[in-house]
Amino acid sequence: MREQKITYEKKLWILFLEGDEEAYAELYTTYVNILFAYGMHFTTNREVVKDCVQDVFTKLYVNRSRLIPIENVKVYLFTTMRNTLFNLFKKEVEHHRLDLIEPAFHIEFPVEHQIIEQEQLTEQKKKLEEFMKKITSRQKEVLYYRFVEELSFEDICKLMHMNYQSVRNLLHRTISSIRNATKPDITSVG
Repeated sequence: MREQKITYEKKLWILFLEGDEEAYAELYTTYVNILFAYGMHFTTNREVVKDCVQDVFTKLYVNRSRLIPIENVKVYLFTTMRNTLFNLFKKEVEHHRLDLIEPAFHIEFPVEHQIIEQEQLTEQKKKLEEFMKKITSRQKEVLYYRFVEELSFEDICKLMHMNYQSVRNLLHRTISSIRNATKPDITSVG
């Protein structure tokens, strides 16, 4: 099913590149809210995110004659949105060392109501929330891409500008840390 969606989006992208206005409108309709939600992980300023989303689609339209066919439309648009936001962030911090600034990546995981009612899982949830406050933005970002957006490691590498092994290591260390932070305390059970 997911492969069919990617194939359909590749065809839609090609039609857009060929000048099809309906294809452009469908790309916009499909991704405007997805890009907005993605942008809100980096800042809480809704207006900035809205402006960046509009910039992404405006630049796509204006530059479509120079664009090429791509494998994954979602990853391309995420990369474009991320770069647009980061370029804006860089302009706002002219007098700081940019290599030391890591934009915050915020993430919230939905939790089912029935799970919260169970005592042991509630405790694990509290531990996870505390853990999520302590991990780096990069760790939050890799979790989001892998488990919320369900992106491949290759796509995550492109978005995070990291090599394959570094992404795998970061994800593995983060998951291992989550397991250790959320495992039940045997001495307090029973």
